[in-house]
Parts: sequence; C-alpha cells; structure tokens
Amino acid sequence: MNRKIAIGAAVIVVVGIAAYFLFNGEASAGPYGGDLVPLDDGSAYAEVLANQESGELMAHVWDKDLSTAHPIPGDPITVGSGNNSVQLMPHPMPDDPPGMCSRFYGQADWIRGGGIHHGWLSAHGQGEHRQQFDWSRCWQGGRSHDTMWQEMQGHQGMEHGGHGPHGRRGG
Repeated sequence: MNRKIAIGAAVIVVVGIAAYFLFNGEASAGPYGGDLVPLDDGSAYAEVLANQESGELMAHVWDKDLSTAHPIPGDPITVGSGNNSVQLMPHPMPDDPPGMCSRFYGQADWIRGGGIHHGWLSAHGQGEHRQQFDWSRCWQGGRSHDTMWQEMQGHQGMEHGGHGPHGRRGG
C-alpha cells in the first residue's frame, strides 16, 4: 500500500514540475528553435522567431504535439512588448487550406538589436487577450534559420495592418 502511495506521489510531482515549466515559458523550444506561445487553450502553439538585425518576426503555428502545422484563420497575429506592437500578416504555407494560415510575418524597428526579453502575443479570436511570453529562444532560433528571412525578403516593404513597415511604437 505504501509503495502505491509513493509511486502516486512521485507521478504527481513529475507532472507538476512538467506543468510548471510548460506554463511558465520554460517548455522546450519549437521545431525551429523559437519561443512557444500557447493558442486556443493549448490546442496549438505559435512559435515566435526573431531576427535582431532586420527587426523581422515570424510565427509558425503548430499542433499541440509540435509535429504538424496547425493552420488558424488567416487574420493577423499581433506581437508586442510593453506598448510596442507589430502585426504579423498571414503568409500561408502551400498546404494551408484557403482562408487559413500557419505562418505569419512582420517587421518593426523596435525589435532590432535583440534587447527584448518579455512580450505578448494576441491571435485570432482572442480579442484583447494578450498571451505573455519570454523572448528567450526566438533570437537564437531566428539566427539558425537565415533561409526563412531570405524567403520573406520580398515582403519587407509591405504595409503591416495599417501601421507601416516599421510597426507601431507605443507612447
């Protein structure tokens, strides 16, 4: 009987530790090495990647197992830090269904330099809800995937949700 209680207690401790790290931004990195932000109550994750040299941001949306792209409605995703924000516009992958998107892209000067450590993300259907996250892995993930930024080069000058190519700086 005591052995069953000890095993049960050990399982609870392990699950508790795993949940703590998952919900406190310490979960493993996304498939591209970026920061993970839960969407839709954890049924999907946005993986945020940043390029500190150009100020570019990209978000890939994955299923909860981080193994398959998880297209969401093709509305812009807003990423910010403090009062600064930028809309990441939908850039569908070839397999995304019409009107849905699993890749979002934007650029803002306030991201340059990589000095951001905490931020928030607001995606489709979340209204004003901002999901907080630590910008810890997105910089390294962004450096590791230069080909992503090269692929998006033609999109740098486009308008980003009415806030221009440099995003919106809060006051």
